[in-house]
Amino acid sequence: MSTPTTPQSIWKCGECGYTLTAPIPPKVCPQCKKECEFKDVGCYTPDCGGPGNIDPRLK
Repeated sequence: MSTPTTPQSIWKCGECGYTLTAPIPPKVCPQCKKECEFKDVGCYTPDCGGPGNIDPRLK
């Protein structure tokens, strides 16, 4: 029996720009060590490369 997987998103730190892949963003950025707002910058449509890619339209 297989284990269900949690969808992964690509998160970008609003302070330093660090990106990571995780189901939910961390409270503290692993790079700048601050409590930052993270934006989901993952691509979910074919025109930007599809899942697993960073959407270049999101900064």
